Amino acid sequence: MQITAIEPLANKSELVNLFVDGHHLLTVSVLVVERLGLAVGQELSAEQLVRLRREAALQEALDRALNYLSFRPRSRQEVHHYLRRRGTAPDLIEAVLERLTELKLVDDRAFATFWVESRERFHPESAQALRSELRARGIAPEIAAEVVNQEDDEERALRAGRKKVQALLRGKAGKNYEAFRNQLGAFLLRRGFSYETAKRIVRQLWHESRANAANLDPADEPME
Repeated sequence: MQITAIEPLANKSELVNLFVDGHHLLTVSVLVVERLGLAVGQELSAEQLVRLRREAALQEALDRALNYLSFRPRSRQEVHHYLRRRGTAPDLIEAVLERLTELKLVDDRAFATFWVESRERFHPESAQALRSELRARGIAPEIAAEVVNQEDDEERALRAGRKKVQALLRGKAGKNYEAFRNQLGAFLLRRGFSYETAKRIVRQLWHESRANAANLDPADEPME
């Protein structure tokens, strides 16, 4: 078998069509061609052809994974599941993950740190909820425990509550403690905070929101 042509794709410069004995064999990454030193006129043995097909499939899987990682960091399990859903062979998945780990593009501890910091900034929730989310993404319990600080729950609840209060103050809950307590309390419980934590935060934020209110009805004040 002889390579008779290597033609670049017009719309994808990173890919080429490989022809053997005048017939199209496969479309492959330029990186594979360079890595294997392929050239027009080269004779291919059966063993070389098998290696070529594997290298092509491996590069395709790696490119898919890199594209998946371009949107945000991913855990090892997320990448594994993504490639499996696209029909990638198990041995190729492991090879891709090994390569990504070498490149430090897949690192479960770094991913866990990213996930927690992102949640803290945009979607504060309890330590229990954070650890549950990390476990669902394949993060080892010891890494989750290391990254998530249980002692920060009060501050997390306060940040989450303050974000929610801005919306509550625009409605009836802004002037009625019972409505405020019910809505904010339920919100904090959904975020995984304990009842006692939610209760303390509701009371604190109610007093903060009413501190400068001129039209406070004394009957609306929570009983101590």
